[in-house]
Amino acid sequence: MATGVITKKFHEQRSDGNIIELAIRAFCPLLKGTRVQHPITKIGTWGGSGGNPMDITEAPKRLESITVRSGPGVVAAIAFSYVDHAGQKHAAGPWGGSGGQPHTVQLAESEVVTQVSRTVAGFGGIAAVITSIKFVTNLGTHGPWGEEKGTPFAVPVQPGSGVVGFFARSGIYLDAIGVYVRPTEL
Repeated sequence: MATGVITKKFHEQRSDGNIIELAIRAFCPLLKGTRVQHPITKIGTWGGSGGNPMDITEAPKRLESITVRSGPGVVAAIAFSYVDHAGQKHAAGPWGGSGGQPHTVQLAESEVVTQVSRTVAGFGGIAAVITSIKFVTNLGTHGPWGEEKGTPFAVPVQPGSGVVGFFARSGIYLDAIGVYVRPTEL
């Protein structure tokens, strides 16, 4: 019973495949008597295909902090803390290497990440990694960290929703990143 539109935007043709952006906008009405406990959407990943998959084990409700390690030309790692639906605090990461300088964002209780933007390019002999990252919240902008070179990508979050966690691919750098999004009014 869902309806919607999928749009595709071509970004770059590469020897290992094309980079495209898909935007999916959908509407699915709830049937009478249906109750959604904790609707969380997993979106992404963006970046390269190297590294190992990294993910969280508990469904996130709210981000508390984000730490990015970055050096000249690259994002080395990401770590974050979040609260789950039972009110328990969790820490994830660092996902990636130990190089670069740490940059920590401590989010206020009312602060919500509304956009994650980054650039992706080759670095250090690796075909594609996250070269810069920036977080926009309802209270301000944090970053960018790394070097804004390569193909830009942004994950704008729909009004009334926010980024509550991350998943990734990482090795010695942050190869790719994805986000968990949920409505903020729940």
